[in-house]
Amino acid sequence: MKHALDEKYFVQSVKNALRILKLFTPKTPLLSVTEIATIINLPKSTVHRILKELVAEGFLIQDEQKSKYKLGFSVLALGGVVQSHKELYLDAEPLLKEFANHFNLPVHICVMEQLHVVYLMRELGEIPRKLVTKIGRRNDLHCTAEGLAILAFKSKKMIDHVLSQPLTKYTPHTLTDVEALNEEMVKIRRKKIAIAKDTFFVGYTSYAAPIQDYSGEVVSSIAVIAENKTINDSPIQKEMIAEIQRLAKEISEMLGYYE
Repeated sequence: MKHALDEKYFVQSVKNALRILKLFTPKTPLLSVTEIATIINLPKSTVHRILKELVAEGFLIQDEQKSKYKLGFSVLALGGVVQSHKELYLDAEPLLKEFANHFNLPVHICVMEQLHVVYLMRELGEIPRKLVTKIGRRNDLHCTAEGLAILAFKSKKMIDHVLSQPLTKYTPHTLTDVEALNEEMVKIRRKKIAIAKDTFFVGYTSYAAPIQDYSGEVVSSIAVIAENKTINDSPIQKEMIAEIQRLAKEISEMLGYYE
């Protein structure tokens, strides 16, 4: 009898947790304990207990200033990345805008989904149309800095799985040799910056730095695409790379990671 009651309680708790998560939408990205309790008609004490567990597991993040909650990165870890999930990075939007305006270059937040890198968020400077990447677009991981900046920090099993797939050679400069790609990722892990020159579009280089969540796991990247003739080997290149790394660190802190 006790086992049956415990199981019933567990199932109900799971249902309530899922009901709470479903309340967070692009229109209501922030909710308080009182608001949640009112909407789903549960005691505040029950809601508070569930919220505490969801925060501990990374599904929610508490906004200390407003005493409200928003979706955490574990939601994305479930897969199926969609546009609405970009609220996780809304706090970073002013930083991206400042970067795009200062360097006059497009800057993206990207995540890994299965065998692809997905463009989740972007800010644009005054750039050639060819460089505009649509939100939700998927590219292969091996041919872009934004993909390699994430893949390099995954488990050996995951890296081996990705590199065992057919690797498209988009340009004469695209790395498709497994040994060469592994060597490149060793450099990325050491320097915390990925640079892919002419590997997807000839004449363009992508730069990306890894972003870590509260657990220290690399969950996304911040990426910039630039024309070779305007950036490569110019005085601004060093400044830009340092700024990309600084932004990656700052966004990681927004997600709860501190070195």
